[in-house]
Order: sequence, then C-alpha cells, then structure tokens
Amino acid sequence: MNLDNTPCTRPPEDWGLDPLFWVSAKLFIGDFHLAIPSDLTSVYFIGNQHIVRSVEIVGIVVSVSTRSLKLTEYLVDDGTGIILCAEFTTPEEQSDPETRYSHPLGETVLIEGRLSDFRNERQVIIRSIKSIDPNQETLGWLERLALRDNLASPYI
Repeated sequence: MNLDNTPCTRPPEDWGLDPLFWVSAKLFIGDFHLAIPSDLTSVYFIGNQHIVRSVEIVGIVVSVSTRSLKLTEYLVDDGTGIILCAEFTTPEEQSDPETRYSHPLGETVLIEGRLSDFRNERQVIIRSIKSIDPNQETLGWLERLALRDNLASPYI
C-alpha cells in the first residue's frame, strides 16, 4: 500500500504545527524514496501534507564503504527498499581511527538522521546509529504499519 503523497499548501510558518515536523518519522525506506522534496528548504512531504525533516529507520546493513577518514557509508535494507546512510566522523575519530566503529554486514541497526538528496539520490545523514536485536526489527515494522494509518489525514 503506497502513501498518497501531496505537497503541503500551508505557508512555511505553519509547518511547525505538524507534530511530525519535530520528531523522527518512523516509516519504511520505500516511503522515504517516494517523499516529495520541498522547493523552499530541506524538508519532504509524506502522506496528506505532512512535513518530514528527520527520520528513523530500522534495517539490515547490506553494504559498508569507508570513503575516507571522514565518511562511512552504509546501505540499509528494511525489506521495502534500500537507502544510503552517510556517517561523518568527529575530529577525535579522525585523529585516532582506532576509536572509530564500523557496523558489520548483516547487523540489524536503528538509524536516526536527516533525510536529504545528494546527486539525485535519497540518503540519510546519520545522527545516531546503534545495533539492535533482530526482534526489535519486527517491533519496528509493527510501529511503522500503525503510524502509516495516521498519514492519511492532514495535521490541521
């Protein structure tokens, strides 16, 4: 079941009235790929005029690529799609690479971050990433299915 995404017609000053604007949206990766980007700022429209800036995804790491001392890229799959997640390192991690942790392939992770487009590809800029129990992935699916029903109605 796909969401019927429509852009928000309200002025940007009113976007903060939508509770989804202030929290990390718990949706499927496939839903984030279908989100409509805003022309004004780095937000996306999902469902019936809901505004999303921050996301939370649960999935399995299917690829890890360390580009440089500053960037690690993960491809994460939740069963509905695959999305690129970019993790930038702190100056402390750059000066001492031994303190840097990379999540292995096949690990179930919970990622919270900012949704963005880079070179016409949707991605998540990671704010936090942590390993979780695979049973929590099932719980995440149930949460996302319940929350998707709320997106059919506008926030005001």
